[in-house]
Amino acid sequence: MESLNFEKLKTSSGVPLYVMHLPHANTVAAGVLVKAGTRDENWPEEAGLAHALEHMVFQGTKQFPDSQKLSAYLEEIGGYSNAFTSKEGTFFYCRIPKEEKERSVIFLDQLLNHCLVPEEKINTEMHNIAEEIKMWNDDLERFVLISIFKFLYGSHPLSRNGLGTPESVLSFKKKNFESFLNNFYNNQNLTIVVAGNISAPEAKEMFDKHFSNQRQGKKTERIPQALEFYPERQKIETRQDIQQVQVVLACPTAPAHEKESLSLEMFATMIDGGSSFPLFQEVRDKRGLCYHTSAMTERYSDLGFWGIYIGTDPKRYKEAIAVAVDVIQNNKNNEKLIKKAGELILGRLSLSFENPGKIIESAAYDILYGEEPKGYEKIKQEIESISIKDVEKAVDQYLKPEDIRQVLLVPKELIIN
Repeated sequence: MESLNFEKLKTSSGVPLYVMHLPHANTVAAGVLVKAGTRDENWPEEAGLAHALEHMVFQGTKQFPDSQKLSAYLEEIGGYSNAFTSKEGTFFYCRIPKEEKERSVIFLDQLLNHCLVPEEKINTEMHNIAEEIKMWNDDLERFVLISIFKFLYGSHPLSRNGLGTPESVLSFKKKNFESFLNNFYNNQNLTIVVAGNISAPEAKEMFDKHFSNQRQGKKTERIPQALEFYPERQKIETRQDIQQVQVVLACPTAPAHEKESLSLEMFATMIDGGSSFPLFQEVRDKRGLCYHTSAMTERYSDLGFWGIYIGTDPKRYKEAIAVAVDVIQNNKNNEKLIKKAGELILGRLSLSFENPGKIIESAAYDILYGEEPKGYEKIKQEIESISIKDVEKAVDQYLKPEDIRQVLLVPKELIIN
């Protein structure tokens, strides 16, 4: 595979710019990462503000005074835009045909530097987010995942639900959004990433011409926070009109920059790379304990998350938990599995590097972890450097059976003992 690396530059306004030139591509993907997310909000009064601002940014800009005109600017040429807010940052991005690449820069400049936050749209859009919160609460798997973060991280900012609460969201005023914009949406906290059929000098020229942020502010500095110790190992929640027990088994893990974090990410694939892997085989295929189960991992700058989800019969939830714990312990030193998982990850990596949109999304997470965006070879080397001893060490350190926490969402009439 050709050299797929980012070239680092800096725009005339001082914002770091990373460009991966893909001369074979027919599109250009560009995004701006803001290092400000859920953990930077003042709770509870600002609960969900970072995500709500993400919505409001799309409601109108100086050049495109409403959401329809803003969306049409890219859609009329077949392009698209989107954004996501995580616990540690917000990423705005778009992808368009290479012939119209300059539009991506103009679009991002309008979003980040000239958004209007129209007062007459706040009430409507906050009601939309309130409905999004209800939708997430009605999704049982998402609901129980939100619960496990609260249980696992306690008073740590990573415990927060990025959507906030209906009460907080519906209370937001224009001044709240302007305050967050002024505090965080400044050149100290922005990073631009671009991938596709555009050279680094060409990208710099366009961003120098079109992207200018005049907000003055400080760089977001986060002091790593230790987790408080909580002796409880199980939390039970009840819901009416459900027929399964929703189970999440989880542990807090290593910061993103530590090798143990990558090792546990590899281990998640080792047991849950697909239907031929141990979690599916043991929990579903051999025992019929569930329709859906999955292993998941998330990485953050100062902590991590590793968990298993299972939706199962109330009469068999203890068996499902026991089998899942056995899957963890029985496969942590499986040489065949790490080889199989590594090949799977590298295959998916090759596919993702054919998509400029996937490339810049991966780069955004690298930056949030406090790293430089990685090219294909660097990621490949990291994956291939993980040994089965690394995996076993990380599992023994972070996924001890006695340390695994449980959140159960059970039918209201069920008695748990």
